[in-house]
Amino acid sequence: MNKFKISHILIILFILSIIFPSINAELTINVEKNNTQIIDKCDTLPSSFSWRDINGTDFTTDIRNQAPYPSCETFAIVAAVETMVQIKVGYPFGCDLSEAHLFFYSGGTIDWGSYPENDTQFLVDYGVPDEACWPYPKDKKQYPLNTTSPDWQNRTVKISSWSYLPEDPIAIKEAIVNNGPVPTYFHVYKDFYSHKGGIYRHRWGESRGPHYVTLVGYNDDPGYWIVKNSWGKGYQDNGWFKIAYGECGIEKKAFLIEGGYGVFPILYVDDDNVAGPWNGSEDYPYNNIQEAIDVAYPGYTIFVKNGTYNENIVINKTINLDGENKESTIIDGNNKYHVVEVAAPNVRISGFTIKNSSNGEFDAGIKTLSLKSYVKIINNIIENNHIGIFLNYAYEDSNTLVKDNLIQNNIQGIYSHWSNSNKIENNIIQNNEREGIEFIRSENGNIIKNSIRENGGYGIYLRGYSNNNQIKNNIIQNNSGGIIIDESHKNFINKNNLIDNDNQAYFFNALFNKWRRNYWSNWERFLPKLIKGTINYRKIPWRNIDWFPSKTPF
Repeated sequence: MNKFKISHILIILFILSIIFPSINAELTINVEKNNTQIIDKCDTLPSSFSWRDINGTDFTTDIRNQAPYPSCETFAIVAAVETMVQIKVGYPFGCDLSEAHLFFYSGGTIDWGSYPENDTQFLVDYGVPDEACWPYPKDKKQYPLNTTSPDWQNRTVKISSWSYLPEDPIAIKEAIVNNGPVPTYFHVYKDFYSHKGGIYRHRWGESRGPHYVTLVGYNDDPGYWIVKNSWGKGYQDNGWFKIAYGECGIEKKAFLIEGGYGVFPILYVDDDNVAGPWNGSEDYPYNNIQEAIDVAYPGYTIFVKNGTYNENIVINKTINLDGENKESTIIDGNNKYHVVEVAAPNVRISGFTIKNSSNGEFDAGIKTLSLKSYVKIINNIIENNHIGIFLNYAYEDSNTLVKDNLIQNNIQGIYSHWSNSNKIENNIIQNNEREGIEFIRSENGNIIKNSIRENGGYGIYLRGYSNNNQIKNNIIQNNSGGIIIDESHKNFINKNNLIDNDNQAYFFNALFNKWRRNYWSNWERFLPKLIKGTINYRKIPWRNIDWFPSKTPF
């Protein structure tokens, strides 16, 4: 392709990229590391393959949004490298590399975009650092190169080589299966903007120009590529799409990127490494978790190998903290204060047993304390603490996700205090001395699909203006009380199983709460279920009504 044609393509790329607004983008991952070879090199291609589903594990990274820059080439290439890194590490730890750094350092401009060949050659010569070196800007201007972190050259992931692939579906499939995702371009037509699901084929509308994307898989029946885009989750199928083989020139300029190596944004901890040295590599892991946290850059993942870590840790930066196995990777607070205290947003904690906080009234296995925290507490065992999980003082929306945990044998299971818009989903909350879940002044939360059993206090207790919460599809069984609502309003209680609780439900001075289609083990009549309560401080008897209670458990 001569320079004249390339410049015209770049003009079209710029026009295409700037018309898409930024769209803000839940994360559920399997944090158990796969130490076996993920897939053998093969000469006989499978009829279908996707890096989004390797034995149930998704090795791709989150959908991102290239706006406001014409940087589709950079995003497509970085997406491929990030997945290659996660394949090498052995599990999808959340690799996040800096598109901004690669875009500007490889000669990208806000007017022209960049050449993909410049991006790939820069990856060979210098590499790309982690996202914290140069977070992607939201305002459109030509940033100087010194915007990046001064130590970026010590934090880069490189590739060993790149080359063009033949315009041949078989060669591209071989590259995807044996090496990793493949960046390529295709021609965007007007009808692609309205494409949402199914297999895309161009039907109508004029060409809007070429656009770089990442092929992560394929399916020969009926014949399509699985593609990652960079326009955010508001386009196509949450940022992904399928396109028919041969459609819109999709195979014409595909890249083979090989040999990802360098400084991956992950540190290792192993309590068996008592003699050192300690540098956080897999060969020389740190001996304790707090040391790794202290040296990690924001956005890094800390992978903790099996063992018992007698620590009280403070997470004061945005990191992912992943345990090798929740049964055998143990953080033991030794009855001192909180076991894990989170004081930064966008933290993930997954794959641990967290136990033995001190017995102070507000001491916890995990305590969060941040505004707009977006903390994810996933797939842990949290036991023998005063409070299992303490969601504390966010005032504004917290957006914490508590999912797939076993929370047991604490004084209290989950305690949310002035913490809004949290999601508590699919947990087992059992055998706690007092409440399974207690909200005080916590609003707009979702308590869904939990098993809340055998707690000495109430299963779910809303009090002190805990308004506008949704309680849905939970099993609430054999607790002292099922659902108790105290001075909290406009909550929606729907399709729960309330089974053999001493007091199935009660409310005090709580208005406009809606009960819909719950199953009540003590109510077999074909009539609405009356829920007893009182209003006013004089305790005037009152009733809520579940008009259509379910006759069988959900």
